Amino acid sequence: MKKRVGGKNGGGPTAAGQPARRGLTLPELMLSIALMSLVALAMAALSTAVRSTRNYAEGQGTAAQHARVVLARIRGTVEKAYATDDFPGMTVLTTQVGTYGFPDTLVVWKPAGGTPVNVLGPPLYSELVIFCPDPRAPYRLVEITVPTDTRATPALSDTAAWATNVASIKTSTSATKTVLTDLLRLADASAASSSGNANPSTAQLRAAVRFCLAVRPSQTAWANYKSGTTTWDGLPWVQGIRGTQTGLRQSWLRTELQLISAPSTTATANAVAIPFFGSAALYYELKK
Repeated sequence: MKKRVGGKNGGGPTAAGQPARRGLTLPELMLSIALMSLVALAMAALSTAVRSTRNYAEGQGTAAQHARVVLARIRGTVEKAYATDDFPGMTVLTTQVGTYGFPDTLVVWKPAGGTPVNVLGPPLYSELVIFCPDPRAPYRLVEITVPTDTRATPALSDTAAWATNVASIKTSTSATKTVLTDLLRLADASAASSSGNANPSTAQLRAAVRFCLAVRPSQTAWANYKSGTTTWDGLPWVQGIRGTQTGLRQSWLRTELQLISAPSTTATANAVAIPFFGSAALYYELKK
């Protein structure tokens, strides 16, 4: 007599002594779907976090690289500057917007061949290297030279002439411009009150860059010595380094700039600004 093999209630064949397999019940299926949804949501959140972190780190790295290039370029130019008693190698010009002054223009006397046309000064405009925001695109920091402009510069005390002539050079078609970075943070210079200007013009957008120059002994102190109101030993020499006939002068430049992770042509008050600082110094002798 043949023995019947099969599961309970007519199920399919099973191994001896094992119950027949069955599918998931509705509560089990719903629980499985819920768990899978939670896992998918967690994976999506993790993917978004990883992507955001990568973009942030990439933006920070790009800004840091731009800052290294800018500060190295400025430092290299300053350290190769030419200086005289009346011109300490460089000067900083302040752009006036309303009642606010922005020291955002650095002018360095750096002759192409190392030796200027006028050894005792003044420098020629063709021998100057200018670092400033581009007037037409202030989020760019540019280096400007005018090799064909052989005019002599005015005395440093004539600030109005310097401001006028350098402003003209900035927009001149004959000037050579090199973009050092296009990541400068912009701010609305017309915001004299908390309300500010909803649609500031390009002229009102100022780049977050600042140059500070300290000269020791200063031009004023040196002029006082020349006029006899200050003694040679009474001048504020750098670290007191002086002899009977010569003394050490220092022109010390500090550079401060704020960069953002991507170029922006508008005011970026809410952008995460990344500050960078640099310095450079020029040392030379003053003769008694």
